[in-house]
Amino acid sequence: MNREKVGRRIFIWLMNADMTQNDLAVRLSVSPAKVRDWICGTCSISFDHAEQICSLFGKTLDELAGRKSI
Repeated sequence: MNREKVGRRIFIWLMNADMTQNDLAVRLSVSPAKVRDWICGTCSISFDHAEQICSLFGKTLDELAGRKSI
């Protein structure tokens, strides 16, 4: 998965859900800095966190990876 594109999708999903990066961090029990790193594409996201994010937003891993339209 392209980190920057994944981060862009997470950012879009957050905006559409009217959530902040901090909200997501709290729900996933990670630091806000970790979420920021995912969104900026400076850090890869673990499979477990990717699954949790997809579940939270009602999306699939294929959508997160850009294999299906969001």
